[in-house]
Amino acid sequence: MVGRRASITESLRQRILAGLHLGTLHPGDRLASLRTLGRELGADPRVVMAAYRQLAAEGLICLRPRSGAFVQPWPQREHELLPEIAMWVVDVFLRGLARGIPPTELRRKARACLDSVRVRAACLECNDDQVHALCAQVRIDYGFDAVAVDADALSRRQPLPPGTTDADFVLTTRFHAAEAQRLGSRLRRPVLVATLDPFFINQVERMLAAGPVWWICTDPRFAAKLPRMLPSLPVKPIVLGPRPPEGIPSGDTVYATRRAADRLPRGWRGGRVITIPRVFSAETARALVGFLVRRNLRAAREAARKRPAVSLPWSPGRAGWRRPPGGASRSPRARRAS
Repeated sequence: MVGRRASITESLRQRILAGLHLGTLHPGDRLASLRTLGRELGADPRVVMAAYRQLAAEGLICLRPRSGAFVQPWPQREHELLPEIAMWVVDVFLRGLARGIPPTELRRKARACLDSVRVRAACLECNDDQVHALCAQVRIDYGFDAVAVDADALSRRQPLPPGTTDADFVLTTRFHAAEAQRLGSRLRRPVLVATLDPFFINQVERMLAAGPVWWICTDPRFAAKLPRMLPSLPVKPIVLGPRPPEGIPSGDTVYATRRAADRLPRGWRGGRVITIPRVFSAETARALVGFLVRRNLRAAREAARKRPAVSLPWSPGRAGWRRPPGGASRSPRARRAS
């Protein structure tokens, strides 16, 4: 039940953030009812209510008695976010105490889960836009080092980019799962095929169904791949050149890949350019965090085994451990002489 509630909470969180980012949700908008979400997610309305309460505690939504759940603006300033972070930390510490782990010990364990070693991902895709998106998300959201691997260059048996052989795992999308498996076998590393949040996909499809969308990218290979990614939808790819595109009707929707958005001038089209910084599904996010924790814990255990043993001035006796006469530990030869 707890795992199911956490999964629903994360899914709803991503839906709301995506809606705010895409402009399909605005502060003050009413969210779906408990019964509607329960039917959609196949969950008990009480579980959905528990998820809503968690999001309300985070400050993402507000619950109004007899009215429902409503979107709240996401805090933009650090001092507004601090009280929410404090509540998250308190909740984590209380869960630790319930399992007999005091906050100071839990802090030490948490650091061991995150700070023992840097994790590196080899991000594999066939174009610069998607490789950039994979690398940026694992680097910014998860703290991984990332190395970009071009699937086309890999198929031509070109040398691997520097740092690839030091990667801890291979990350790719469903389009290149086979190539990633071959690279993983070659490096003897695990492979993670990232999936997209279904809500993001639905929102993009709705956006495209409403009319033509101009999709700005930086790599012609992505422009050629886009119709296969979104078949039968009115996508108009544009490869970004030295200057911003011209001739796009003012009322049309413009989407930019993460790499293209980084290269567009600030304020172009009045800032009305859509880009999605986070697209991983909840399952992919959990897999990445789980890998990070397991890799760090393994490194911490290996480091502990390599530390020299500390000799204590005690000798075993019948009643347990006892200090030998004279205070200091004596050698076996001295004990036999006595």
